[in-house]
Amino acid sequence: MALNGRINFKKIIFSEGIFLSTGIMVVGLVLSKSLGFLREILVAKIFGVSYLCDAYLIAILFPISIMGAISQAIGVSLIPIFSKKDFNLYYLYFLIIFLFSLFISFIIYLFPLIVINILAQGFPFDVKETSKFLLKNMAPTIFFIGISGFFNAFSYVNKNYLFPALSGIFYNLALIFGLTILYKNFGLLGLSWGVNIASLLFTLLPILFFFKKRHLVLEKNINISQALPETKILFLSFLPYLLVSSLSQINVMIDKMIASFLTEGSISALNFAYKIIETPISIFGFALATVLMPIFSEKTYNGEKEKIIEILNKSLSFLFFLIIPIIIIFLVAGEIIVKIVYFRGVFNERALIMTKEALIFYSLGLFAYCSNLILLRVYWSINKIKIPIIVSIFSLLLNLVLDIILSKFFSYKGLALATSISGIFRFTLLLLFLQSYFQRDFQLVKSLLKPVLAIILKIRL
Repeated sequence: MALNGRINFKKIIFSEGIFLSTGIMVVGLVLSKSLGFLREILVAKIFGVSYLCDAYLIAILFPISIMGAISQAIGVSLIPIFSKKDFNLYYLYFLIIFLFSLFISFIIYLFPLIVINILAQGFPFDVKETSKFLLKNMAPTIFFIGISGFFNAFSYVNKNYLFPALSGIFYNLALIFGLTILYKNFGLLGLSWGVNIASLLFTLLPILFFFKKRHLVLEKNINISQALPETKILFLSFLPYLLVSSLSQINVMIDKMIASFLTEGSISALNFAYKIIETPISIFGFALATVLMPIFSEKTYNGEKEKIIEILNKSLSFLFFLIIPIIIIFLVAGEIIVKIVYFRGVFNERALIMTKEALIFYSLGLFAYCSNLILLRVYWSINKIKIPIIVSIFSLLLNLVLDIILSKFFSYKGLALATSISGIFRFTLLLLFLQSYFQRDFQLVKSLLKPVLAIILKIRL
């Protein structure tokens, strides 16, 4: 897998601090994801695979998934700027993001039904009304999630990976509190405010870290005359990354939109299955990509192209040997996993079968989902965003077409399969174009995809 002879992987990993930083991220994410699993177990136990669960999942889709993707895109867009330790415009950027998040939160509070009609056109009227009520009362979550990515970016640049990772623990604890206490005593209103409290706690640690390290940021009065041009720069910077980095979430969102026209519980089954898939994505893919982003930006700034190639090549190889065994486990023991995680309360045999089938088809694209997170960081650090934008648009269109076609034959299973196919398509193109840019052969397409296809063909789905 090396480019020019043997590369000392251990030396690269430790010299860049990747192993230690990734380990810190993994520890925090494992703790957070463990609580996240407990949260999903409670959701499955309380709601099962039902229209009420579907309504709840659609309601949290905008404040958590969509606004979360926007916040993450803003944060990642600022990392190259903050990596240069030039914080002159920090407070101005914060003011822009603060007002933007507040505005979106206010709009959603006033017009929640518009969002619900877009995301869940196929819902019956009473299910739409339930989802609308939940979304309206979750409006504060949009604000808190909106500003969180900004403070996370500051933490990452200053080598603090633990606080953002641990924020998920507070987030999941609050959601569990909302499901077990607030929902039981206050119904849907309590459920909504559980999400609001969770999002507030999610921002807490990164904000505290900022105030602790405030001396790193230059004290400078905000020049309001710079607000408009800087807003334009920020918007043009984060919008492309938003498209390319959140494609997995967009695909899942499209899946849920189409699933609203399918049998009851389709959205719930897809959600429960994807929550299992998200665990290795977050623990391995996201953690590694987050640690690599500042390193890629620094190497690009210093003109160390060969270092980028070495680190990327070894990181993808390392990821491959972590993820492939997980894919095999999901394919072979998917029903056992779903049964252990969810099979209790009102989560019955029908729910078990639906979730297992969705998990199998989602798992086919797991390596691609994780790898794409790393590849996108490389494109962003070398300031070559047009290629991932074009690739992402084609992948999105492919997913939409496959969703429409495959859902007619395989129902909700076709939606999960379409997401996997589009993810693999995206990974292949991103890697090939990057290989062409660096004029190096990463050897991944030939040496890794062949055994992956062989494994898939040998396992009976």
